[in-house]
Amino acid sequence: MDVNAMRTWGIVVTGALMAGALFIALQPETNAEAQPQQAAQIAQSPASVSSVGFIVRFRGVGPIARAQAQAARGQTAQAQRQVELQLRRQTAFSGLCFDRFTVGGAEMVLRTCEPVAASERAAVQQSWGARLRGMRAVEYVDVNATVTQQRAPG
Repeated sequence: MDVNAMRTWGIVVTGALMAGALFIALQPETNAEAQPQQAAQIAQSPASVSSVGFIVRFRGVGPIARAQAQAARGQTAQAQRQVELQLRRQTAFSGLCFDRFTVGGAEMVLRTCEPVAASERAAVQQSWGARLRGMRAVEYVDVNATVTQQRAPG
């Protein structure tokens, strides 16, 4: 048997198999293939995906603590702008957004900017809770049971 002929046939067969694989890969999606994707989208419906919220009280003289004190004095609009600015500016808070001040402005509710799947909520709560508790300007943190969706994420 000729080695060059075998090599040539090997190249031809491999090329044909690769062309067939590319042809199949580039075909439009059929209904049967689309159904698993639709099921995944249904599983991630708005009911199972929402932000995780935290009630946080800050202490000290930092900009967020000052804004919290300002909210307690009834100047919530200015305080909110300051908190939102600081959350964008300080990398330690990257991923958290301002939601609202509690009644009287004694605390604020921070939420994850991006919605979190129900299956990941516990891990996100634990992770952000630990991060916030580790900040020296944070007096206390508690998971918020309800977070409003007044603002668009981001």
